[in-house]
Amino acid sequence: MDEAHLKTILEGFRDRKILVVGDFYLDAYWLIDKTKSTLSLETPWHTNPVVDQRYSPGAAGTVTNNLAALEVGEIYTLSVIGEDGFGSTLIDHLEANGCITDFMITAPNRFTPTYLKPIHRGYEAVETEGPRFDIENQSMMRAEVEDKVLHALRQCVPQVEGVIVGDQMPHNNWGVITDRVRVEICRLAVEFPDKLFFADSRTRIGKYHHVTIKPNRFEAKRAVDPDWSGGAVDLQEAKRCGQILTERTEKPLFVTVGSEGILVFCGGQVEHVPGIPLETKIDPVGAGDSVSATVVAALCGGSSYLEAAQVGNLVASVTVTKIGTTGTASHKEVIERFREI
Repeated sequence: MDEAHLKTILEGFRDRKILVVGDFYLDAYWLIDKTKSTLSLETPWHTNPVVDQRYSPGAAGTVTNNLAALEVGEIYTLSVIGEDGFGSTLIDHLEANGCITDFMITAPNRFTPTYLKPIHRGYEAVETEGPRFDIENQSMMRAEVEDKVLHALRQCVPQVEGVIVGDQMPHNNWGVITDRVRVEICRLAVEFPDKLFFADSRTRIGKYHHVTIKPNRFEAKRAVDPDWSGGAVDLQEAKRCGQILTERTEKPLFVTVGSEGILVFCGGQVEHVPGIPLETKIDPVGAGDSVSATVVAALCGGSSYLEAAQVGNLVASVTVTKIGTTGTASHKEVIERFREI
């Protein structure tokens, strides 16, 4: 791939129409200035004065952040949130990113999943992130809410070229991608063979069929060997697991292997796209989401699976250098990284 071809792929993102469905979270960063703390009059505790707040879409929302940074033309979002302030804030930030939120569903009996991340500042402006507060739903989604999700899926899929599934809730049927919703996604993938269906799931990636999946090496191993409890998966084992999974899904797939890059399984062959060496500190949080966004945008524009992985590697090599935040990459940054290597 030369620079001219890379630019053509990136410019083509502006014509893409992609739906992101699944578990959207709100990442809330609260800056606490401990130098302003006072002893409470009512309790024996010192206060935590919040002097600044920052919010960003997380989980499946991180994928939309990356799609927006890559200038994808139309980004649709489908999830279930609560009728609460965090839900309103999440919608506001999705729309500020240019997302189309018409298919977002509010339910009075649900929380908007939120990660509250307190950042404590002391003397000389030294900052340390404290333990996170997680607001998550602690019960299964009701059937009537599932019905709304299924209806929204059927309404939105015909309008897009690609569907990215963010199946992140660790407990079965507690998140948006319940068993019923997953079955419908796999059914729609068969009904609309001209559209790209792409799934990412930490614990249930092996349950998808007729869908392109993107596990990391550990998720692939657990999908193939559920009782595995080891600590390492080498490239050869990742290739074995990927081959088994592509036979099950009957679709090409990607296995991310950390700093070693991406394995691409397509047409009975496996290609290894090596990772890009970086001589700087890195933060891998969100790297997989940036790969998902890039790969789907590239494939929907006609790129080959190998080309999509190559561009995904480039984008991830930019996002991991954004320390302390879930990074994104612009066209300019991707081109500059390409020139460096």
